[in-house]
Amino acid sequence: MTGATEPVVTILFKNCHQYRVPFFRQLRRNLEQKGIELRLVVGGGLPEDLAKGDTAAESLPWAEERPFRSVTLLGHTMLWQPGFDLARSSDLIITEQASKQLFNIVLAYGQRLFGTRHAFWGHGKNFQASLEGGAGEGLKRRLTKRAHWFFAYNTLSADAAVEFGMDPDNVTSVMNSTDTEHMRDVRMSLPAYTAQSVRDELGMDDGPVALYLGGVYLHKRPDFLVEAAEHIRELIPNFEMVVIGSGSAVGVIEEAAIRHEWFHHLGARYGDERIRLASVADIQLMPGLVGLNIVDGFALGLPTITTNIDYHSPEIEYLLEGVNGIVTPEHATPEEFASVAADVLGSPERLASLREGAELAGKELSIADMAQRFADGIVQALRENA
Repeated sequence: MTGATEPVVTILFKNCHQYRVPFFRQLRRNLEQKGIELRLVVGGGLPEDLAKGDTAAESLPWAEERPFRSVTLLGHTMLWQPGFDLARSSDLIITEQASKQLFNIVLAYGQRLFGTRHAFWGHGKNFQASLEGGAGEGLKRRLTKRAHWFFAYNTLSADAAVEFGMDPDNVTSVMNSTDTEHMRDVRMSLPAYTAQSVRDELGMDDGPVALYLGGVYLHKRPDFLVEAAEHIRELIPNFEMVVIGSGSAVGVIEEAAIRHEWFHHLGARYGDERIRLASVADIQLMPGLVGLNIVDGFALGLPTITTNIDYHSPEIEYLLEGVNGIVTPEHATPEEFASVAADVLGSPERLASLREGAELAGKELSIADMAQRFADGIVQALRENA
């Protein structure tokens, strides 16, 4: 411990994503009420973050921006974000559980030297290892075992951290979320004519609409999405597809929007505008990697249809088959995926049941609860006997 009258907790991350801003604000308030100072130090984001326009440190004037730089070691790209001064002046320093972060190695083996405690915040393991390879998993396992505390995205992540050697008593499952309460409040306050307004604005027909909301990169399977949407259109002639998002693989989406007048690519949208635009949607299609976008879908009252691939992020835990979403078989073709989506869109009772389940799931996940769990975990991690 630093010996200060007010414990200091530092979160050091390479980026502050747009969706994290409400969480950091709430966490800071919660910790202030407990007499704990929170310092947030972030870099400028990776190229993929910049491509999506997904950096938001300027929204938190109390956060410090500290750039990182890339370093190539043995053919691997690593990140160096200096934080020696932060470690020395913190009672607890929290970093992303990432084997590419060189400073994590310093913290793992230097906690006693710095006189601080180090905690990880992350997935528990690389859920995308089947695609990206597991080169860094051995190092991640060794570093994870040395951490004082672990803040897990949810129970899937907590189980993975324990599998990597964390003491279960030193793991906090925060139930990762977006600001569902705000999204739901905005959606419920929209005028009744909003959906029709958006349809008119986009030149849409009056048929059912599927939404894709989130970053567009290869793990999301944008090619599959486009092909599936084309098959749905064959089955439902007045079907419309809306994509809100951008990213490194957005080209295939842009090409589809040029080819088809019913395929609408609206680019990256943040804040309340995306809620207004999403008001036309009936379901969310996510044939590739499912992450926090499933939570956004729930907040919008939209069930998610995905595939049973082995590289979903931990948030796939929130999908309950046949209750708030549907998981098609791992090897489902775009045509088979489209058939499932078309069946849902063509069955008012089934669609209503799934939307009701999504609505309920959205109410069970919130930034307020996540921040409270995180703050409680920090208090536990700071205890002398922890």
